[in-house]
Amino acid sequence: MKRTKINILLITFLLFTMYAFGQVLAAELNGRKIFDRAQTLDTVNDFKAEMKMTIIRQSVRKRVRKLKTKTLNKENGVEMTMMRFLEPADVRGTGFLTVENTDGADKTYLYLPAMGKPRRISSEERGGNFMSSDFTYEDLSFTLSDYNHKLIGNEKIDGEDVYVVESIPVSKEIKDNVGFAKRKSYFSKERFVMVKSIYFNERGKKIKKLINSEFKQIKEGEWLVTRMVMQNEKEGSKTIIEYDDFEINTGISADQFSVRQLTRPL
Repeated sequence: MKRTKINILLITFLLFTMYAFGQVLAAELNGRKIFDRAQTLDTVNDFKAEMKMTIIRQSVRKRVRKLKTKTLNKENGVEMTMMRFLEPADVRGTGFLTVENTDGADKTYLYLPAMGKPRRISSEERGGNFMSSDFTYEDLSFTLSDYNHKLIGNEKIDGEDVYVVESIPVSKEIKDNVGFAKRKSYFSKERFVMVKSIYFNERGKKIKKLINSEFKQIKEGEWLVTRMVMQNEKEGSKTIIEYDDFEINTGISADQFSVRQLTRPL
């Protein structure tokens, strides 16, 4: 009888410990930390890939564009990304450079060969469409510190358990610049990747939706989204971005991410 009592006490203690540990984890997990955990490219030194962008409009011929992209994470926390368009001929050479600083003072540049020199994208243009697609400049360089992120629930998407995080701009100025008042994002609990994101205006009406699919594992516990579809609810249009190939940690140097590099021939 005494032994049975000890076993019961031990089991009770273990169950309580597991419960308490689970409560601590739940308390520590919040919206911002989920976003941080999902930033897969932050866990590698550098990344490069070839991409295909397909723009689909109603009553307009489908447009397919090919480009290459590369990203470098510096030791000081600065992240730099450059995209250059390869095809078709009318957009070849077009370049996009973003430098994300730890203090939130990000810089974004667009180079159009016809303009002759790169142009810095102002804060007011963050909600503008990137190269006539359904992705905006903000979608390509989402500044986490410009939003308040809140874990608001748990759901299932196609049988998969997901966290639901609500992101609201920290000021009216940022809200006006990015073009939306709220964003709800859904993250896989198993792989910590964003599987869906919905954007809303001030009236709570859905304005666009991002669907991510076809994930590839780049290393243990880290997954990369290789197909993204942005759907414009008002226009009925959509843009698909697909990675055709990618490599990580190839030794890309920081001097490849200068404004001057945007103007160099491909």
